[in-house]
Amino acid sequence: MTGDSALRARLALTTETIAWGVLYAGAMLVGRLSRVDTELALVWPAAGVSVVWFLRAGAGRRRGLAVAVLGAVTGTVNWVTGVEPLGSWLFAGVNVVHGLVGVAVLGRLAGWRTARPMASLSDVAALLCASTASAGVSAFLGGVVAAARFGTEVWDGIGLIGARNGISTFVVASALLAVPRLRASGSRAHRAGSAVLVLTVLAGSLALVLVRWPVAFALIPLTVAAALRCGPAVTSVIAAAQGVLVVVATRAGHGPFSLIPRVEPRILEAQALILVLALVGAVVALALQERSEALVASRRDRDRLQAHMDAALVANAHVVATGSTSPEVLDVNGAMMALTGRSRAQLVGTDPCTWLTDASASLLAAGVDELASGAHTGWRGELQLADAWGSAWVDAALSAVGATGHPARPELSLQMVDMTVQKAAEERLATIALHDELTGLPNRVLWADRLKVALAEAERSRFVVGVLYVDVDHFKEVNDRHGHDVGDDLLREIAHRLSSVVRPHDTVARIGGDEFVVLCPRLQTTADGLGLAARIQQVMVAPVQAGTWRLTPTVSVGVTFAEGDEDPRVVLRRADTALYTAKDRGRARFEVYRPDLEAELERSAQVLDRLNEAYRDGELRVHYQPVVDAGARRVVALEALLRWEHPERGTLSPDAFLDVLESSDLIHGVGALVLRQACDDAVELLVRGHRLAVHVNISARELARLGLRGDVERILAETGMPAELLVLEITETRLVAVNGSLLRDLRALRALGVRVAVDDFGTGYSALTQLVELPVDVIKLDKGFVSEIATSARARAVSAGVQAMAAGLGVVTVAEGVETEQQAEELAALGFGLLQGFLFGQPRSMVDWLEELAAGRGGPWELRSGTHGGGRG
Repeated sequence: MTGDSALRARLALTTETIAWGVLYAGAMLVGRLSRVDTELALVWPAAGVSVVWFLRAGAGRRRGLAVAVLGAVTGTVNWVTGVEPLGSWLFAGVNVVHGLVGVAVLGRLAGWRTARPMASLSDVAALLCASTASAGVSAFLGGVVAAARFGTEVWDGIGLIGARNGISTFVVASALLAVPRLRASGSRAHRAGSAVLVLTVLAGSLALVLVRWPVAFALIPLTVAAALRCGPAVTSVIAAAQGVLVVVATRAGHGPFSLIPRVEPRILEAQALILVLALVGAVVALALQERSEALVASRRDRDRLQAHMDAALVANAHVVATGSTSPEVLDVNGAMMALTGRSRAQLVGTDPCTWLTDASASLLAAGVDELASGAHTGWRGELQLADAWGSAWVDAALSAVGATGHPARPELSLQMVDMTVQKAAEERLATIALHDELTGLPNRVLWADRLKVALAEAERSRFVVGVLYVDVDHFKEVNDRHGHDVGDDLLREIAHRLSSVVRPHDTVARIGGDEFVVLCPRLQTTADGLGLAARIQQVMVAPVQAGTWRLTPTVSVGVTFAEGDEDPRVVLRRADTALYTAKDRGRARFEVYRPDLEAELERSAQVLDRLNEAYRDGELRVHYQPVVDAGARRVVALEALLRWEHPERGTLSPDAFLDVLESSDLIHGVGALVLRQACDDAVELLVRGHRLAVHVNISARELARLGLRGDVERILAETGMPAELLVLEITETRLVAVNGSLLRDLRALRALGVRVAVDDFGTGYSALTQLVELPVDVIKLDKGFVSEIATSARARAVSAGVQAMAAGLGVVTVAEGVETEQQAEELAALGFGLLQGFLFGQPRSMVDWLEELAAGRGGPWELRSGTHGGGRG
């Protein structure tokens, strides 16, 4: 602050302090002039001035200066007007306390830190409480001082003094606080009308207080009239002016109160009237002001909402529906006009179903009917505009927003988001994810989906489903002898020959290196399938020109048939059993599955029996594989993996038993065991200072069972594990099953902090909308893409697409199956921040992890290349 500005600030403070001191002294003198028959004054305006003065001064030095000056003025005025010296200064202290108590209560109740007009009914209540509290304290202290100095009784006059001080504080403070708001507003006619009303109210008040008739209550309607017209600021000043008139008239022996012979009742009734006028005026004016402000805010919100709707990027239409006629558009925003290519005039009054293709129109009409009937409050679906309307795909949503006043005409909001680009991306991703890059044939996922459909159809009809499992004989020798390029040429030719002999609605898929499967739905008899197997053998006889080599391939074929109501995995396993039988019997032939080939199924039963024993005997253990930061190579999480400590065969990986386990109810007990052990181990790590998340796989059978949420919540509570450290992994192929109660359970667990990961991403057929709508936090890229990341442009393209999509959705990505440094570098370059695989260590028990930590070797928490070995050894 410069010297000039500091001087101006001191001058302003001095001027303001002098002005308040003069006002306070005048208020004291007015109070003394209001005395009636006894020494008791009708009003004490200095009480209200002290509170506003201290509020105006604020905190700190300014408040201290105000306190000092007020005390000095009070003591001086008391002394000059005849009060003995010590009593004068003691009463000065009482007045200071009065002001400080009032300010403190206002700050406590209403947060007042400086002077401001009352703006709400709560402010009225706060000022009334502050007036009462400060008056009570000052009246009591004044009684004590009077008793000490003048020998009076402490309680003599305390009630009257307290009421006088409290009422004076409320009325005078209200008026002083309102003075800054006394400014001209509104039209000239409104200001002139208000001025006339104020003069009329004051003239009427003067007339009423001069007559001795008992009509003092008539002042209240005049105050209400002023409040309704002039607002809270003017009303507060008018109420104070009416109080002045009441005091002057009563002091002069006029008005209705002069008829009361005893001074105490006369004073009390006069003060009561003054308080009622101030309170009624403030309450009515502020209530009307709050109502007006609410109306203004409501109109402003309505206008802003309309402006937002018009400016919104999401296309929106206001629709009214009836049960007997088509829905009708009432209004649209600019985005809807841009989406449809129509003007508002062309859209208003039309049926939105006419904008769509026939199939989409039926879906929207059904959604409108559901909302119109009250069966649902919202609807959502993917619709396509008709060719004449642009053919765009839209994500549409309907919601009920009110009624037109007639129950049969509910109003709906129809929103549309253009998802044409997203649809095209889904189709491209589906093509990449569901087809084999080398041959262009469907892959395992698409073929398995079509098998499910075929089995469901067969269950409803008399048709038979045929499955042919085809394996190229001695293909490994072709690769080893002639190279992979020749092997690829051979596979492409075999795929072509298979496709050439099947029916148009049959499906040929490549599901492995040299393995193909053929799905034959709607067979009239099994003979048709056997005929196809024979034709496959025949078409393979011709030599294949692969590069510079001329090869004569042969294939082995396993055949099985199903008539519906069968597990697709069982059907494929039967075909696989028949295939191996064909290989065992010399290759270049086909075999049909028969019940006497049930040795494999028997083995599964034996494995399940032995698994039950292993579960009871504690042979099933949990090992952990690290998930590491791609840059720092630090462990950030551990994935819990099941291992079978077989007493005879050693440690078995899940490949040896997981299919059998997941097909039985034993998976529930084992799943709970893994989850509890993982949580216990995570808590143990946390106690040792390592905050690592643990990933736990949830099988399809566990997802299908009610109670998953309860099991997870109970185990978290019993182990004391923080929910945010648990990641539940669900394979991508099971995303379609995440709906209804399971979706609600997953969302509830996610609300607790549990995260959800999609495992083996890229092997299933999940729509982008599923990833948007489902509670997904982590996407784990399937190791099939990772294994080819350094050699396959397709694998790199899919991986890059998955990473870009996840980044857009705000989802974390993990690449699993990393075995080489080159793979790790390629994935890090694509943006994958987390990696997992044998490059960073094989799965190990928690005991091994903790032993390494205790041995002081840096622990598994900092990984460098080669620290834990790579490969599958």
